[in-house]
Order: sequence, then structure tokens, then C-alpha cells
Amino acid sequence: MDNENKHWEDLISSLHNPDNETSLEDFSKKDRRFSFDYQWASEIKSKLKKVFLWDSFDKKEAKHRLDHRLHRNDDLVIGLSFRVWIRAAVILIAVVSGALLHFLISGSFKETRYTEIVVPMGQMTQINLSDGSKIWLNSGSVFKYPTEFDRSSREVFIDGEAFMEVARDKHKPFVVNAEKFSVEVLGTSFNVSAYSSDDRASVTLVEGSVLLRSEDKKWNKTLLPGQSAELQQGNIPEIDDVNTDFYTSWKDGRIVFRKEKLDEIAKKMERWYNVEIRFKEDELKDLVFSGTFLKYKPVEQVFRSLSIIDDRIDFVSETHTDQKNIIYIIRKE
Repeated sequence: MDNENKHWEDLISSLHNPDNETSLEDFSKKDRRFSFDYQWASEIKSKLKKVFLWDSFDKKEAKHRLDHRLHRNDDLVIGLSFRVWIRAAVILIAVVSGALLHFLISGSFKETRYTEIVVPMGQMTQINLSDGSKIWLNSGSVFKYPTEFDRSSREVFIDGEAFMEVARDKHKPFVVNAEKFSVEVLGTSFNVSAYSSDDRASVTLVEGSVLLRSEDKKWNKTLLPGQSAELQQGNIPEIDDVNTDFYTSWKDGRIVFRKEKLDEIAKKMERWYNVEIRFKEDELKDLVFSGTFLKYKPVEQVFRSLSIIDDRIDFVSETHTDQKNIIYIIRKE
């Protein structure tokens, strides 16, 4: 009886060991008294380890349930061939792992399907994800996300600017992938600006906490509420305490500048108003402005306000029917 239990323990350990490819073969060589279909068991084990949560497997409980299922008694245990034991054990594992039998027989994995949202210039949009998270997307942004998140993570992709209110789930980290870096959160609200066409990117935390990580995983930084990280070419970010409203006001229809160069302001306005902005003189790009404007006001009105703030500049609009309108920023005579 003790020998039989020992064989059972060795067998279930072999099935339970997803990393040791030779354990089943070695076990089959231990005792030739038992018939043993090694190839069949090995193939099933290979499929199981792809989907089964081995860490949660309870060997003693599996043995108890299998014994009960087979109406175990001493004579029956001794009389069973090892082939019967291994087939019964594999069936039990499939049952315990949650109705995976069909999945294993088919041998196919569910392909992750993605939805891609492209926000036209001059527009914004807001979407709700399947986990309850809410995403606001700014003009010219591209956002890619799975139609259904998997069991272990929530992973999305952004090229542009987004404000995110992430639903909390401690078992599924929410990862935002941008060019050269990623943002990992559990449940929080934050703004990420990461246009691939821009030299700089930023992540601003409103609530909760986030972990920034470089694409090559050479550095990581944790942000606290009220902090903003500015990244350039994916390098280690500069972290500052900020007024988060400055970074998130766009989703409420406001344009806020704080000591920002006119060149950077022009890039944002090109996206917001779907226009092309050109400078007659490069020196004008370095002029610095602060102000707050309503996004839904005409673009000419915004530039008129800028020319009032700094009387060194003026603007000229050029209207086109078959392409973007062009606004020239010129030096006032």
C-alpha cells in the first residue's frame, strides 16, 4: 500500500512540474511493472502547462478527489494499471482548471482582438473600456486597446494625448504603452501626452500612483499626485510638482499655456484647430506666453489675443478649400 501511494505521489509531482520536461520520462523508467503511455502524457502535459495555473494546484486535494471519484479501496488501487491513473489524473486537472477540456482538445488559443481609435485633427472623443475605465482622447491621437482584457493584465497603446480614469483592479495592472516608455497603474487618474511627432512627452498624475518605465527597462520612476514627469527621447524624466489643471484642462475645452514657447503652442493649436501654422521668422518661435483660452473659440480670435499680449507679433490667415487653412505668424511692423 505504501509503495502504491509513493507511485501516486511521484506521478502527480511529474504532472505538476511544468518546467521539467524529462520528469515524466524518468518516472516511466523507474518501474517497468506499470504500463505507461509516455508520449500521450507528455503531449497533454505540454498543453496543460500553457493554460493551467500550476501555483494553485493542490496535490493532496487532487489525490483525495480522484480516489473518491474512482471509489478507491486497497484492492482497486493495487489492481489499477498506471495508464489508468495517469489518464484519470489528467482529466481531473482539466476539470480543476475550469472546464478547459474543450480548449485543450481544440489546441487553439483565443486571439486578442484590438480596436483602434483615430481622433481627427480639431476633435476630441471619450470612450469607456470593458473594465470600466474612462478615456478622453485629444486631437490627432491614436489609441489602441483590446476589445476584452485577458486574465492577467490590461494593456493599451497611445500615440497622442489622453486623460485616463482607470478602474481599480489589483490583480490586473493597467499598462499604457507609448513611444520609448510605458505607464503602469492599478487604479488612478492621470494625463499622458506622447505624440510620436513631438520631441517631448509628459505624464501628469492627478490621483493614485503610477510607475514610469523606459522601453529598454533601464530606469523606472514612481509619480505621486500633483507631480508631472517630462521625458525627452525616452530618457530619465524630470519630475516637478505642478498644478495638474494646466495639463488636463484640454478635456474640458480650455487651452492653458504657462510660460510656453510660441513654437510649442503652435503645435498644439495645429492639432486643436486642424490648421497649419508657419513662422515668417524663426526668432518668433522662442517668444514665451501664458494664458487661458476657450478651445471652441475661432482660431483667429486666439491669435488676436496673443497679438494683444505681445505686440511684436501679428498673424495672417490663408483659406484653402482643398487642404488645411494656413496661419502665418509674422512680426508686427
